[in-house]
Amino acid sequence: MTETHGAIASHRMPAHTAGAEDDPSAFDVTMERFCALDEEQAELFRSILGRVGDKWSMMLIGMLQQGPYRFTELKRMTRGISSRMLTFTLRQLERDGLVTRTVYAEIPPRVEYAATELGSTLVGPVMAVAEWASQHQREIVRFREAYDAAQDDAGDTPRVR
Repeated sequence: MTETHGAIASHRMPAHTAGAEDDPSAFDVTMERFCALDEEQAELFRSILGRVGDKWSMMLIGMLQQGPYRFTELKRMTRGISSRMLTFTLRQLERDGLVTRTVYAEIPPRVEYAATELGSTLVGPVMAVAEWASQHQREIVRFREAYDAAQDDAGDTPRVR
C-alpha cells in the first residue's frame, strides 16, 4: 500500500522487529527516514545509493545475473561505455562486494567478472527499474519534449536534451 504525505511517498512494509505488529508506525518506511540518519551513516547510505543507482552499475549487475563474463564481453554488451568507465565501475562494484573478479593463470591471462551473492540480491530491483524504464520511454520522451518546448518558449535554455 502506498500513501503520499506531501512530497514523501510511504510504503507499508513489514518490520523485522519483535512486537512490530502491535505498532502501526513500525511499518512506515519513507526515504526521509533513511536520510535522517546521523551524518556518517547518511553519507554511507548516499554513497551506496550512488553506486547501485548508477546507470552503468545497474546495467552490469543486470547482465552479470546470466553468469560470469569477460571484460571484452561486458564492453560489447554495454553499448556506450568506455573501457575506462567499465574498468572503474567494475572495480567499484568489486570494492562494494557486489562483483567478483577472477584471474585465471593462462597465457594470455583470462579475467572473468561475476555477481556475488550480495550482488545477486540487487538483480530483482535492478531488473524492475529496467522494466519500468523500458515501459515508460515514450512517455518520458514526450514529457522531456514538452518541458524543453516550454523552456524554449519562455526564453530559458533547457538544461538537458
